[in-house]
Amino acid sequence: MIKEGFGFRSLHPIVLIAYYAGGITFGMLLFHPLILLSGWVAMMIVNVQLDRGREWRRWSIPMLVGFILITIMNPILSHRGRTVLHYWGDIPITLESVVYGITLALSVVSLLTLFVSYRIVVSEQKFLYLFSRISPKAALIAMMTLGLVPRLRRRLHELILIQRTRGITVTDGTIVQRAKNGTKFVVTLLSWTLEDALQTADSMQARGYGTKVRSSYLGFRFRSRDGWMLGGLSIIALLIVFTWVNGHGFLAIYPKFKSIKLTPEDIVAQVGYVGFLILPLVLEWRDRLAWRILKSSN
Repeated sequence: MIKEGFGFRSLHPIVLIAYYAGGITFGMLLFHPLILLSGWVAMMIVNVQLDRGREWRRWSIPMLVGFILITIMNPILSHRGRTVLHYWGDIPITLESVVYGITLALSVVSLLTLFVSYRIVVSEQKFLYLFSRISPKAALIAMMTLGLVPRLRRRLHELILIQRTRGITVTDGTIVQRAKNGTKFVVTLLSWTLEDALQTADSMQARGYGTKVRSSYLGFRFRSRDGWMLGGLSIIALLIVFTWVNGHGFLAIYPKFKSIKLTPEDIVAQVGYVGFLILPLVLEWRDRLAWRILKSSN
């Protein structure tokens, strides 16, 4: 397994936070289904290169459910648009609301996919390095919040495995028995989490966390490769912003949807968005190639 300090993950935390801030911003600004779809494909390539898509597969089902729900619910709740496709009872289903729902769902799934790679690349040490000097307590709370859901999932999985050896499951028995077993899992999980939080708080208080200016034992050195990467990301970001400010890179859906076709300026924004997301992989591929050459020479 490739460790920290290799390829994409070896970039300085400032470069990484600029990358993800740009990815989130452009994922919301470039509201065009074709651009968002190509951006999602680029993010999938990033995830596959980082861990062969293992982490993304864990979140794929919730993402798929969210995509379907948004796509279905938006035409039902929103009646904007002039092109009526069908009447569901007295509710008009418009082409514009359908296209808007699909585009919105693509935007949400793209951002979630980007966050999956964020959890792989930006470690807790990098997050604290960036924000702990500004506000140690807020940085700690934000870091613990970001890791709360994955931590709860991991512990619940451990609880289920342990309790299964005792014959306690939520998949067998009557509905009442399953509900009782599920309640036991939740109570145990909350008790475990609260106890762990108290121990962590006591430990940090004993070590004097937040009482003085925090010193860092991890030195993240800003190297020339970080400068080149930050420069490349900045140039692409300026290009995307320039096209967006001039009215390109997003789809005018309301009041009447006309065409999904991309203009040449939209294609510039699309290529820039994909290039922005893919650019850090240049380091990943370069380091992998160097490793293979070094390994074959020994």
